[in-house]
This record gives sequence, C-alpha cells and structure tokens, in this order.
Amino acid sequence: MRTEIEHRQVGVVADSAANVPPALARELGIEIVPMYLRIGEETFRDGTDLPLDGFYRRLAARREPATTSTPSPGDFLAAFERTGRREVVCVSVASTMSASHQQAMLAAERFDGRAEVVDSLSASMAEGFVALGAARAAAEGAPLTDVARAARSIAAETWLFATVDTFEFLQRSGRVGKLQAYAATMLDVKPVFRFRGAEATAVGRPRTRRRALDRVVEESLAAIGDRPVHLAGLHAEAEDDAHDLVERISGRASVVESVVVEVTPVIGAHTGPGLAGTAFYCEKDRL
Repeated sequence: MRTEIEHRQVGVVADSAANVPPALARELGIEIVPMYLRIGEETFRDGTDLPLDGFYRRLAARREPATTSTPSPGDFLAAFERTGRREVVCVSVASTMSASHQQAMLAAERFDGRAEVVDSLSASMAEGFVALGAARAAAEGAPLTDVARAARSIAAETWLFATVDTFEFLQRSGRVGKLQAYAATMLDVKPVFRFRGAEATAVGRPRTRRRALDRVVEESLAAIGDRPVHLAGLHAEAEDDAHDLVERISGRASVVESVVVEVTPVIGAHTGPGLAGTAFYCEKDRL
C-alpha cells in the first residue's frame, strides 16, 4: 500500500470529524485536518491536543458548554500541500452541520493545483468511509475526477444510526430546545437518530438503553438488506456497546469490512458520553 500511495496522482484530505482511525489514515495516506474545541479559555485541536481520557469528566464538571469551530482555509491549504500532490480530493463533514466544507472550498481556490471538495453529507465514520473510498481509488491510480466521483458515490449511500444516553449535552450545545431536552430527561427517553443525506431524523424514543440499541440494530439491518456492507460501530465511552452492535449486525449481514471507533472530542462535546451507533454504506453491485 505504501508504494501505491507514493505513486498515486491524487492526495486525499479529510477533517477530523471523519473519525478515521489514525493507523488506517496513515496506511492509506489520508491527511487529517483537526477541527477546534474550546473549553473555558482553552482551545484545543481535535484529536491532537486533547486526549479522550478524562475528557467527559472535564466536560461534565464545567457549567459552560464546550464550543467547536472549523479549521481555517489555511489549515486545509497546509494539508493539501502536505499530500505532496498537485491534485487533491478533500472530504468534509456535512455542510449542514458545519462550515468546514466552505472553509475547504476557500482553501481549494487558493491551492496551487487542483482540489475537489466533497461534502460527505454525514459525520464520524459515515464521513470516514467517504475518505477511505477516495483514498482507495487514488491508490489504484484513478485521476482526480474519478477519485471525487468515487467519494461522492459513497457519500450518497451512507447511513448513520445512533442513540445518546442523555439530552444534556445536546441541550448545552444548542442542538435541541430546552423544553424538549427537559421533557426527554424527565421521561428517561433514549432517542434513536438517523443521519442520512445530510439530514438528522428521530426514528424512535425507546424508554431503555437496551431497546434503543436494539432499534439501532434493526434500523441498520433494514437499510442494509442483502447487500455487502462496510460497517463501523461508533461510540463515546461506550466501546462494549459499539462492539456489540457490530457483532449483532455481522451475524445477520454480509460485512465486507468492519471497524469500531470512538468519536473525537469535537463530536463527543455535542453528544456526551454514552453515544453508540453504526455508520455504514452498501456496495452497489447487488442493486
């Protein structure tokens, strides 16, 4: 793979919301651009300056919410240049969630080469799979337009299902109204969300954690059908649940590859600990 990376024409870049495991990013030559997280008066680069160990305890101990911000065009431009390629495909977190996509577009205009910016339409490993697909196409020697096309094709096929343990952190981040968060907390609802085509939708309001995880499994399997699937379990301090989700789905679906990732602080700051879910896309050869 290293030889393929060295000889490919197109570099691949993604922001840190993609949650691509570092070893896999190194193997495939994906340059990761950290997003930013601010806690109190301190600012950290996502996945770089702030370790996950102790992060949620620190978050819970503070009254003010953690805030996130996008990389600058200069951050993206530096990553484009680090690829050592004159042609680059950059994968961003969904443009409906963040201005990261726009910042990457500004960097592309300043890049002394050609850069295509692809909206992943999602986040975490649903975005990560888009970056992996681009990197694999590039490693095969595909030209810029084909690498970008491969990335956009996967982006259109990704699904993400997840449950959170509490609305508290979503409320802090302004992702839900105070009344909705209060009602859900009082009822001890464990909401299940779907993220598809850049839109988040509530698909269930189970009253227990176990039922919420069961719903994630069933919703995932219904979307997968009998097609080969690239599958990720994702979590925030819920590794056992993420592994369990992957194992249960793998026992009933044709899994091409699987990985379990812990979301980086820039995502965990909005969800809090207890996030567990799946991200996946299906191959098209059986459509």
